[in-house]
Amino acid sequence: MEVVHFVGAVMVLFDVVMVVESPAEIEVEHFVDIVAVLINVVMVVKYATEMEVEHFVGVVVVYLVAAATQSYETGEVIDCVDIFKQPTFDHPLLKNYTMQLKVEMNRAVLGEKLFQYYMMSKKFRLFYMRPRSNRKANRARYVERGLSQAWWKYGECPEGTIPIKRPQNHTNHHVTPLTRRMKRLNSSKNDVNSEDGHEYAIVSLTDGNYNGARATINLWNPTVVDPDASFSQIWLAAGPDEDLNTVEAGWMVNKGGSFTGQAEIFTYWTSDGYNKRGCYNVKCKGFVQTDKDFVLGSAIQPVSTYDGQQHDIKVEIKKDMYTGSWVLSISDMEVGFWPEDLFTHLRGPADAIDWGGETGKKVPDGRPTSTQMGSGHFPSEGFGKASYFRNLKFLDDEFNERDPENLNTHVTRPECYDLVLNEDPLTTYGVNFFYGGPGISAQCAN
Repeated sequence: MEVVHFVGAVMVLFDVVMVVESPAEIEVEHFVDIVAVLINVVMVVKYATEMEVEHFVGVVVVYLVAAATQSYETGEVIDCVDIFKQPTFDHPLLKNYTMQLKVEMNRAVLGEKLFQYYMMSKKFRLFYMRPRSNRKANRARYVERGLSQAWWKYGECPEGTIPIKRPQNHTNHHVTPLTRRMKRLNSSKNDVNSEDGHEYAIVSLTDGNYNGARATINLWNPTVVDPDASFSQIWLAAGPDEDLNTVEAGWMVNKGGSFTGQAEIFTYWTSDGYNKRGCYNVKCKGFVQTDKDFVLGSAIQPVSTYDGQQHDIKVEIKKDMYTGSWVLSISDMEVGFWPEDLFTHLRGPADAIDWGGETGKKVPDGRPTSTQMGSGHFPSEGFGKASYFRNLKFLDDEFNERDPENLNTHVTRPECYDLVLNEDPLTTYGVNFFYGGPGISAQCAN
């Protein structure tokens, strides 16, 4: 027996021992897991000469990993949580997605050729996921793209886990929208007296079939009044207002839900028009994280400075044509996905896409605040001073990437926050726009 065969056998024995030790806890999925491991070992024995040593190291780490906790000077504490025990799997609709994750990880550690052999069984086709990038290189690739998080200086989570920021005593453990958030926007309606506490400066595509959207978003730390929030994000939506489904991602500064007061990458989803079903990040049930390096809801660095160095991040949400899940990538690195089982209308393509900025206040009274959107400066100031979205793209109903045309512009209070659109895709920044503003100012009276 070769060394690699021995490693495979040990893995199987490890699983069997764990089940035998706790016979009262045996469930059907445990046996399914063991069968999957056995299939892997059979393939290893048959094709061992085609596999690389690191594939086996990855498997062993997945089986033997233990949770770890790290902290750093900002006061945030990062827990390394078993990828199969993240909070989202408490959702009754997502119990079966642990197998989808395991098959995805098998692809990463077995290699493409062996994984395709594995997928020949129709039983496992249901859980197909596209190949993961090299996890060892993920953090370096984030840094190459100008993105980092402070906790990286102090450690990393092992393979088989994901990093989750531990809620602090003075933060909302399950952050909910400040009010019922954006309803389906009608480009012909421009309600400057926003009664729901939210203001928008966005562009939209509507009445189509969209399988994805992306943009590169300028990154800032706008001033936000407690407990307001400022968002710069992408929405994909489907369905009527009362039953609206959305998947959303971008960056935000949320004084009502985060103690850092700095820009953070966030995700959000709803399946009932922002009423009861939906949540941010991974602190409640919904989004499935697969990346072991990036913490959702943790401060990101570096940010842009006025009339100085500019920084941005590429945000992309697209539908996986095999699983139906909506996959989130940050700076070309897959962070996780929203399973299609969360949704009704988003089981198919989206029928609207929005890109842009939003501010929200906890007590809607129709009056503006000093909460800034984007950089806190009007779009007329231009590059280096006003915040921007650039290189807007979308995926059509056949998954072809296209430049958006005939975008609708929606600005709820242009004297406080505005937007200037450039739809020429041949420019250096493709289809782009500047947006934002200071909130209360000489032209935005309280």
